[in-house]
Amino acid sequence: MANAERSVVNELINFRGLVYAPLDKSGVMLLFGKVAEDLNMYVEELRPEAPDAIIRRFMGIGWERLRVDFAYRSSELRQLEQEGDHHLDVIVCWEHDWAGCPLEVVELRDRIREMENQPIRRPDEATDGWETIDLDEWFAGHRVPERARVLSQALPDHVRSIDDMSFYQVGRDVISFYSPQRAFARVYPRETSLRIVLFTRGESLGDMQPLERRGPGSKWGVMSVRDQDGLLEVFPWVEESHRRIMDAADKNESSAWRAAPDEVVEEEVEV
Repeated sequence: MANAERSVVNELINFRGLVYAPLDKSGVMLLFGKVAEDLNMYVEELRPEAPDAIIRRFMGIGWERLRVDFAYRSSELRQLEQEGDHHLDVIVCWEHDWAGCPLEVVELRDRIREMENQPIRRPDEATDGWETIDLDEWFAGHRVPERARVLSQALPDHVRSIDDMSFYQVGRDVISFYSPQRAFARVYPRETSLRIVLFTRGESLGDMQPLERRGPGSKWGVMSVRDQDGLLEVFPWVEESHRRIMDAADKNESSAWRAAPDEVVEEEVEV
C-alpha cells in the first residue's frame, strides 16, 4: 500500500482563504495577490524573468511604477542585488531577515496584521463586508453630528498640505491616512469628538497616550479632540507622525497595528 502524500504546512493564519502562511515564493505571490489592493497597488505585468513583476502603487498624485521580486525570505535576493544582475525597487516577502537591505521591503507577515480579514467561512453565512465609500456618504450613514463632521473634514485637507502624495481611505468605522506607503493616522468620529490614533514609533508625541504598553500598539498613540482649538493643537503631531512613518518605512521598520474601533485605552487624553 502506497504511503499517503507527505504534507508540510507553515503557521496557521486563516487569512482570506489561506489557512496557512506561505512556505515558498509561490505562496508569497498568492498572498500578495490577495492584499495588493490593501497596499494601494495593482499588478501591471508578471514576467518569466527578473524582475518578477511590474507593480503600480498609488502615490496621491498618480501611480508609481515599481520593479518587484518575490521571495519567502528577503535575504534570498541578497546575492542577486549585490551582483547587480537586475535592478529592483521593492522586495515582497513573507519574512524580512536581510539586515541593512538597501531596497524597500514589504514584509507580508507584518503587513497583514493591519488589514481587514475575511476568515474562511461557509458561503451561505451572512458577512459584514464593507468597501471604501465617499466621506460625505460615510458621515451621513453614521449620523455623525455637525461638530465632529467639521473636525473630520479639516484633517484630510491638512494631511494633503503636508504631502500631496498622502491620501485617505474611508472604511466601515474609520478614516485611515496614508503616507502614502503606510498608514500613519486613523480617525474614529464619535458623537461629540474625534478619537485620533497616530503612529509615534514608540516615542513621545505631544499628549498622545500609547495604545499598548508593549507590542505593536506601543508604536501608536491615541487622544480625543472635542473642538477646533484641540484639532489645531494636534496638527503638528500629525505632521511629526507623518515624518516618523516615512523614516520607519525607509528603514523597513515594523509599523503594523490594527484594533477594533471601540477599543479604548484606559488613559486617553482629551483636548
